[in-house]
Amino acid sequence: MIGPVTFDPLIPAWLLAVLATLAAAIAAAGVARRARGAALRALGLLFLVLVLAGPRWRERTTAPLPDIAVIVRDRSSSMAIGDREHLADAAFHHLVHTLPKSTRLVVASVAGNGHDGTPFFAVLRDALSSIPPKRLAGVVAISDGEVTDKPIPLPSNVPVSALIPARGNQTDRALALIDAPHYGLVGHHVVLRFAVSDHGMDDRGMKVPVQISIDGKTVARLQAPADRPVSVKLPVTHEGGSVVTIAAAELPGEVSAVNDQAVFTLTGVRRRLTVLLVAGGPNPGLRTWRLLLKSDPAVRLANFTILRLPSEALAAPVHDMSLIPFPVDQLFNRDLGRFDLIILDQFSNNGLLLPPYLANIAAHVRAGGALLIEAGPEFEGPASLADSPLEPILPALPDGAGTVTGGFTPAFTATGRRHPVTAPLMHAAMAPWYRFESARRVRGVILLRTPGADGGAPLLVLAHEGKGRVAMLLSDQYWLWARGALAHDEAMAGPAEPLLRRTVHWLLGEPALAASRLTAHIAGGRLTVERRSLKGGAPGSAQVTDPSGKSTTLALHRIAPGRFTASIPAGAAGVWRVSAGGMTAYAGAANDDPAEYADLAASDRIFAPLARRSGGRIVWLGRTPKPGWGGLLHRRRARLVTGARDIPLLPALPAAILAFVLIALAWWRER
Repeated sequence: MIGPVTFDPLIPAWLLAVLATLAAAIAAAGVARRARGAALRALGLLFLVLVLAGPRWRERTTAPLPDIAVIVRDRSSSMAIGDREHLADAAFHHLVHTLPKSTRLVVASVAGNGHDGTPFFAVLRDALSSIPPKRLAGVVAISDGEVTDKPIPLPSNVPVSALIPARGNQTDRALALIDAPHYGLVGHHVVLRFAVSDHGMDDRGMKVPVQISIDGKTVARLQAPADRPVSVKLPVTHEGGSVVTIAAAELPGEVSAVNDQAVFTLTGVRRRLTVLLVAGGPNPGLRTWRLLLKSDPAVRLANFTILRLPSEALAAPVHDMSLIPFPVDQLFNRDLGRFDLIILDQFSNNGLLLPPYLANIAAHVRAGGALLIEAGPEFEGPASLADSPLEPILPALPDGAGTVTGGFTPAFTATGRRHPVTAPLMHAAMAPWYRFESARRVRGVILLRTPGADGGAPLLVLAHEGKGRVAMLLSDQYWLWARGALAHDEAMAGPAEPLLRRTVHWLLGEPALAASRLTAHIAGGRLTVERRSLKGGAPGSAQVTDPSGKSTTLALHRIAPGRFTASIPAGAAGVWRVSAGGMTAYAGAANDDPAEYADLAASDRIFAPLARRSGGRIVWLGRTPKPGWGGLLHRRRARLVTGARDIPLLPALPAAILAFVLIALAWWRER
């Protein structure tokens, strides 16, 4: 119980101060001139001022409050390195069991949200928001010292200490991407920028060996200066994704090599593809071809329709005709290499293209070009393209039966149900066609056929030829599907546009439409493997090699005809290699939190200044695994008021009467 003297003035404080000053001046003047009754007047004025000040004796009853200690535990991914987690847990449990009496413990944890590292001080601020500053006895951080946000102001006389799970300041090498290009044009180069830093040591003037690989193949080796940006040109060799790995040599004695490398995916994109469409004459399907190709932003179309052969007689003078001469030599001799795909729509070998030009097309395909032939009745007889220099690259040749008429519904072959060009169309409604060209397959695979007990005749055939590709559509009736779709006639509708689009993109080499393909990608901490194959049989297995070199056999399971998949956890950052069926695929797992992995060396560089200013401690748990609370807390001795009572020291009326009596006596004495 304590009882300080307090004042409860009867008048405003400023007026009380004025009256007290006047009273002091009057009393001082009387004393100075030694007037009779001066002492009585001074005493009376004093009593009067005290009455107006309202002195009171306040009695308060209090109870002690426990001090509060705050421990913030770092549970970020960097704490999993070495024995940090074990040392931190042991120190925490020791502190909990040895907590001083009359001390309450508040525990908070920080793990980050996957992209901002370790926001230690943000968590500390939230923990302190509900703690009275006068009761806060100390803040203890159990952390490796690598926090990624800025310190916050703390109450005075509050020690800030850090328990670091190491024997002392450590070293670490880190490789950081400054600018990683995710897209690039095939056949061109992109610029990669990165920097290598060595933490916990002076690395000025050092050169660090760095190796750069694309899909497991080394493309560059260099000596990178430490702490300086480095630029490297990388080739974009093919369409689709490539896993790029940049790995720095390990620093002797560093705490971890997990951040010595960086991984990203570089996607190759082709320039706009140029397609040459030549129609042997006006036909109902030509409009569908034009709409399909012109609607694709990745395709640049050049279209010619042959309206008259040079041998045909004109019914009017030449100068009255507005037809454009067919630029045969320019297209099929000088500029043929500029076209990625050539489409011959119901085109016959009737002398319009001389054998050397047709031979140029065959050579262009073998060198990496693509050819699509839509065959009609012109495919039979002496004007057939099968009787031309194109014959060696055609996947199907006439069998002598000619054009077959009559309604039929195209059917998928067993290969067509597995091939990525036609597999997604298996459940689409397919209206009948009414004629096809009888032919026999000589190479490649048949995806569509006519119905029949003997397997039917081929309708869509795909084949590889040298470095290029060839496709043949052995019916000119696909436009019926397109017309049925436009007229919303379900009886005539069919997948005309997706069938032609996927066929064209297969010819242009789109990786997603490859018949045999192995892919791997990492998402959500799991590696997913998918294999496509035109062969039947058991799914088989895949061999997975993680970034550390450890191999695992992964059993595949069937999810669709010709498609097999499996997945496993993929927590390690780096390049994962997958092999199956003679194919190899790569997947890159980047560090899930770049800010967290920017520096993995345990260090006191952030907490040491805070500890010095606040009177806290830095404890290396590798040397002192079970620290005591000494030096971690500062006793606050806060108390809670449980009761209060005020007692007036001078009753107002008696004291006022006494004051006036004294003043009156002083006046009487002066008479």
